[in-house]
Amino acid sequence: MKPSFRPTTPADSDSLREFLARSYNASPDAAFLRPEVLAWKYWDPRNDWDGPRSYVLETQSEIVAHGGIWPVAIGEGSNAARGCQVIDWAASRESPGAGINIMRKIGGMLDFIQAIGGTEMTRRVLPACGFTERAHAWRGARPLRPVRQILRHQSRNWKLAPRLVRNWTWSRAPKSVLAPEWSVETIHPEALSEYARATRRPPSLFSARTPEFFEFYLRCPVGRVTLHQVRKGGAPQGHFLLLTLRGQARLAGMWLCEATPENWYATFLLAQRAAISFTDVDELVAAGTRGVSEEAAIAAGLRITGDVPVFLLGSSRRLSLPPDYQFQLCDDDEAFLDSGGPDYLT
Repeated sequence: MKPSFRPTTPADSDSLREFLARSYNASPDAAFLRPEVLAWKYWDPRNDWDGPRSYVLETQSEIVAHGGIWPVAIGEGSNAARGCQVIDWAASRESPGAGINIMRKIGGMLDFIQAIGGTEMTRRVLPACGFTERAHAWRGARPLRPVRQILRHQSRNWKLAPRLVRNWTWSRAPKSVLAPEWSVETIHPEALSEYARATRRPPSLFSARTPEFFEFYLRCPVGRVTLHQVRKGGAPQGHFLLLTLRGQARLAGMWLCEATPENWYATFLLAQRAAISFTDVDELVAAGTRGVSEEAAIAAGLRITGDVPVFLLGSSRRLSLPPDYQFQLCDDDEAFLDSGGPDYLT
């Protein structure tokens, strides 16, 4: 029987949790499958996206594949390419080809699909779906409170002592000084209209995110989410989004008015300042595309912990990436992915 393709609704929450738990060999009570997390990802209204955000393939009313839509837009205005990262992508072992089938069906509704990282199996499967590798995204971190970080660390072995020495050194160097004209403040999404007036467009090096996106993200049930504006001499230079969870502050994304080396560097430093203002944060984590942002992150004291490939599927006519386009944590589910325990990178 040919499987049917349909969007999910809140009534599918229990069956979807059970299917994803089987697919990922996890407990239905796993942190990333909590009902409130699924509801936020897939059914909580968001004014920056007007369609369903979760689809299944079914055979005789049984789910055989799932693909969640995490919306992404590349470009500005009417020229923007509308796409997504498929999250919670899973297929039943008893239904060969169902995973590729649902990916293609979702892709047929959009200008593009991106895939940042993924398991080794995912990276082998993606080219069969038509994806091509287009970039590499770095991952980096800096310990902010190394002693408490070690006390909470997920790796409990003989490496704890040398890790503490290393992280203490990393937390103290380099000694970075920022001119007093730079400042950072916590803001509400409606304050971003001032940023929009100051931003130089196009092309944009960042995913197009509206105030409605940030309003949605601030409701994330996984951790504490805060939006911060960067200023120089009182003038807005950009903003960034932090999600804090179990001692880790994740720099979900940053959006700069002008992507100069000075602005990159200053924003990474101010993100650390904002993160350490929370007394429960021990580490800052960030990501971006290899190149200018990586260089600024290293200069600001972050250590590069790895990189992942970025795959894209879509029309080259509609999908034009400017040089140094940034793939950040907020462009997939990595910023709010919850393993249920500490996930320090350093």
